[in-house]
Amino acid sequence: MNIPQTIISLFPHAQPLTDFIVQDDSDGNGPYIAQWNLEEPQPTEKELQAAWEAIQPTPESQIANAKLSKTAELNAACNAEILSGFTSNVLGTNHTYDFDYEAQTNLNTMLNAIIADLVSEPIIWKASNELQPHTIDQFKTLFTDSLTHKTTNINKYWELKMTVESANSMEGVASISW
Repeated sequence: MNIPQTIISLFPHAQPLTDFIVQDDSDGNGPYIAQWNLEEPQPTEKELQAAWEAIQPTPESQIANAKLSKTAELNAACNAEILSGFTSNVLGTNHTYDFDYEAQTNLNTMLNAIIADLVSEPIIWKASNELQPHTIDQFKTLFTDSLTHKTTNINKYWELKMTVESANSMEGVASISW
């Protein structure tokens, strides 16, 4: 049993070393409350043990916490994958395109300009770290490819999240990966 942690669970306002002192004399008897400065009565060993057992995580709460953690991990992996960029063969061969937040905003802005008929060809866009000319139709296809990249990863996240939610063991949760 962790006596300080147990005391703090019973008395959340208690300050270790001020309101109580736990000591271990290394005599084989283990730690004990050496000093009690709270107005509340000092808990007995039996009360401490009962409180300690009550604050221990249950298997259900451990699985629930593992699910929350795994969901956050998958969400981060999804975001990282989306932001890492995508590949398109809109120019006839595969080229990689940036897709960080700024690139997404720029793609959307350019598509809006195309729709508003404010842009003429060629549209110069970075492909495989080089500026490349794109026709309006190529750019529209590029935008579609970017949407496919994003929605494919989001859909993968939702499928994995549903798998996490249906898992009923720690091992089941741990086995799920991006």
